[in-house]
This record gives sequence, C-alpha cells and structure tokens, in this order.
Amino acid sequence: MALLAPNLVKAQDRECGDVETIVRLAYPGAVAQSEGFLRAGDRTITLPSDTSINPHAIVCRRWRGRPGLLLVAVPLIAQVRSDGTSGDLDVLVVDEASGSPRQRLRLPHAMDDDAIRLSGVSFDTAPYVLGSDRLAFGVKREWSGSSRPNPFLETTLSLFEVRAGGLSRVLEDLVVFRSTGSWDLTCAGETVATERILRMRPGQHGQDISVLERRTRSASKPDKGGECRSTDRAEPSRTILLPFDGERYQPPRALRRD
Repeated sequence: MALLAPNLVKAQDRECGDVETIVRLAYPGAVAQSEGFLRAGDRTITLPSDTSINPHAIVCRRWRGRPGLLLVAVPLIAQVRSDGTSGDLDVLVVDEASGSPRQRLRLPHAMDDDAIRLSGVSFDTAPYVLGSDRLAFGVKREWSGSSRPNPFLETTLSLFEVRAGGLSRVLEDLVVFRSTGSWDLTCAGETVATERILRMRPGQHGQDISVLERRTRSASKPDKGGECRSTDRAEPSRTILLPFDGERYQPPRALRRD
C-alpha cells in the first residue's frame, strides 16, 4: 500500500521539504489513515499544514549550526480524549538532501497532557555550544491551562546533542517561561510571570549555562470610579548557574516542569 494517498499532503511545514519521504524512511510500515493522518503501529502521525495549527503535527527546522541537517519532531499519538492526550515524541536529525534519518530519540509520554494542555512543539536552534565542536539544539514545548479564573502558560526547553552516533538529551524540561494568576473574571486579580534567559559561559567540563531569571507581578483592581487599573512590579532578578559535567546539566527541581 502506498504511504500517502494522492494529494494527501496539501501543505507542508515551510522547512519540512519532502515530508512524505521523511516519514516513509523513518516509519517504513506507516500507512495512510485519512487526509493528513498516518498510522504507524498503534500510533497516529499528523502531517504538517499551513492552513491550520495542530500541536500534534510534525514540526521541522533546519539546523542552522549544522548545514545540511534537518531537525524533525514527530508526535506519536496513542489516544486523544476529552480530558487529555497520551503519546510519545520522536526527535530526529535528518539528512536534508535524502530525507534519511541519521539519529533519533524517542521521548516516552512527552505528548501526554490533561487539564493543562500541550499547545505546541518547536525547535530552538540558538548556538548552544557545549564545548569544542560540540553543539546542542533545543526542543520547546508550550503548555496552557483551560481555567479562566486561574490562567496558566508555560514553556519548557530540553537540549539535545548528537553523540557517539546517537542522540542524547543533555538538559531536560527547564521551564523558561511561566505565567500563573487568578482573577474574578471582571477586573480584580494578580498574575506572576517568570522568564528565564540562557547564556553559555566557560566551565570546568565545557560550557556551563547561566540562567537569568526575571519575575514580574501584575495586579489589577477597580479604582474609586469603577475603572479597572493595572500595575506592574518587577522583582529583583537573579542568576542561577547550571554546571555542565561533560554529559548533561542537572537543573534544580524548582526550575523544571512539575
């Protein structure tokens, strides 16, 4: 059976190129399920589209630091329910010219969610230089809550390095942005937003990560005239050092996703 039915791929992620070849070579047993969807064993693969946003769709990005290589994230969805999703995430390094995967790593349960929904997966190709001729790339996952009185947004970052012919995760689920709050759905409430900015710096075993943490508190309440007024207050920033032990970074539990 052909991998894709005619015209199944109407639009592709702008950097995926020939996504049909990528999927065929990475998942030789995959078969067309319906328009835009394939089945690989007991998992569903969603093809990218430029006409809709789907957090379960394949994402691609050229690896700027390694010309000729394409980074591909393939959500492997086991089940979608009204109260959440279950699934894994395949991270692939692909030869852009041929579409053939060079390295891959499967992250079990990386697509699982519940009331806090996974709203997006993306690549971060900033120059995460770990050491001499050692370069990592990032995978970000974005989360959002469904509660209007208690809004929640979060972005996590994991870093990956091609090592010894395989793909290794060197940093796992560092929270680089989080916004939480509560309000009365009219005016009164408070939001706390935390942003973490990463910078590489020389360390004993390569490049350590210096994390600049900034936190802002925003409050709103009605004034005497009934108008809703907001105030923002920036808290003192702090810097957190993540040492590199030559293999990976170990962020404090408080900086990782719960």
